[in-house]
Amino acid sequence: MKSRLLPLVAFGLTACSDSPAPPPAEPTTFFVDRTPGSGIDFVHHHGGAGKKLLVEINAGCVAMIDYDSDGDLDLYFGQGHALPGYLDESTDFRDRLYRNDGDFRFTDVTDETGVSEDGYTYHASAVDYDGDGDQDLYLSNFAANRMLRNDGGKFVDVTAEVGAATDRWSTTSCFADFDQDGDLDLYVTNYVIYPLDHSGCGSMSRGEGWRAYCAPDEFPGSQDLLYRNDAGRFVDITEEAGMIPGDGSGLGLVPTDYDDDGDLDLFVANDGRPNHFWRNEGDMRFTDQAWNSGVAVGSHGTSEACMGTDFGDIDGDGDFDLLVANLAVETNTLFRNEGNGLFDDQSVSTGLGPPSRRFVGFGCEFFDFDNDGDVDNFVANGHVIDNIHLYEPSQTFRQVPHLYVNDGSGRFTERGEEFCQYFEGQYVGRGVATGDLDNDGDLDVVIAHNNAAPAILENQRGNEKSWIGFKLRGRGFNSAALGARVEIECAGKTQREEVRGTSSYAAFHDLRVHFGLDQADRVERVQIRWPMGSTQTLRDLAAGQYHVIEEASP
Repeated sequence: MKSRLLPLVAFGLTACSDSPAPPPAEPTTFFVDRTPGSGIDFVHHHGGAGKKLLVEINAGCVAMIDYDSDGDLDLYFGQGHALPGYLDESTDFRDRLYRNDGDFRFTDVTDETGVSEDGYTYHASAVDYDGDGDQDLYLSNFAANRMLRNDGGKFVDVTAEVGAATDRWSTTSCFADFDQDGDLDLYVTNYVIYPLDHSGCGSMSRGEGWRAYCAPDEFPGSQDLLYRNDAGRFVDITEEAGMIPGDGSGLGLVPTDYDDDGDLDLFVANDGRPNHFWRNEGDMRFTDQAWNSGVAVGSHGTSEACMGTDFGDIDGDGDFDLLVANLAVETNTLFRNEGNGLFDDQSVSTGLGPPSRRFVGFGCEFFDFDNDGDVDNFVANGHVIDNIHLYEPSQTFRQVPHLYVNDGSGRFTERGEEFCQYFEGQYVGRGVATGDLDNDGDLDVVIAHNNAAPAILENQRGNEKSWIGFKLRGRGFNSAALGARVEIECAGKTQREEVRGTSSYAAFHDLRVHFGLDQADRVERVQIRWPMGSTQTLRDLAAGQYHVIEEASP
């Protein structure tokens, strides 16, 4: 807690009557926890029974999806599953879908929509894979992955029909038109090859309480997979794409066009192994540029325990910088994009590294929560060893989250406790999704916690400043224009963003592109680069609203 000056009257003294009373401090609270009373009664269960099975500890996912196409964001939460030794038969191990009824009220529509997944869900991608205008669901699981097609608000399992049902331990997925042929291809990040008969690690000499979850490098890495969309069926082309060997221990995944050549590249954050940075060479061929670009390992030359990740233009120079959330002691890593294919570790100079040293970061997302025209950052923290205090007394399992505020130059200060009471609590944070849940022009946050209920944070003050948003409608089978880039010019400043969906950790976000404008009431120029390469320019657009932009015919 921050210290406060006690009023003089507490010491029997009075203030000078000539001195005017200071003006009341401006309230800084931005976010309010709306989970109580929201109707969201979901509680994540990791299904563990004390055996310290690795699959338990990293789980906790959330996806924002407008499943009923009514213009507001619904919420999907991924659930665990009963693991060996788990005996409570009353536990509800279904994934859950909640319909947004407005004013942060939600209704459970799991049964009526048919999304009742009973696997072990690590990530949900809410994309329109078949181009019919509504969002489908692809579930990355510990077990076989599943594709659920949205047929007018009812979901049908079409995995056998479309493919991509790998039974590896999949942690996340990304849909994009990697070959620019008009439909969505699929990249699936896989973790490690893990047998469920493997118990925890550590010495038994001090008793059962000293056993802990194993590190991922105790197990073989798993090969990520790339699928090409061939007329609605996903075909594994990992080898011919040049992505073998692509074995790692992937947890985080984010696409971007880092080299600005018009096609999408992919960054994969690997846990304890060198990261992958797949540069798209065209014609569905990729080369791993992680070592060449400087993002394979940390600045000390060793692999880091990487979890969540995101790209954002932190300094307004027109290119996207990379953040990776890591294990305690390592600090989170900010790789600044130097604009020549190279990235430089500037974790300390940006302020994003030092406050994270004692924490284990998972979900991390760049977003302009205060609409001042630069991207801030949210990080959900929580350890991966539930009895870490036995090994390291300075560490805790549950940890406080962080909110990093950008001063406009790419320098961040952690100020979470100033902006919301939620940041005073401790949690086992995992997935973090951002989006405008109430369509009021500022970005709200949903956090998935491991083995606990989620948190829904309403942004109540961001829209005190100006903003503009874009909902893009692409031609062909990429109806949400995944991979499109939007650039705006406003009041002498240029901002860029991409339509991604997948980023952070175990999360899927609002597909609308949002920009804070500070005090401006109009945007002078907007340029959209659509996924297949065409560009479209619009001028003099009003702030304070979402603009629906349809891709022009060539």
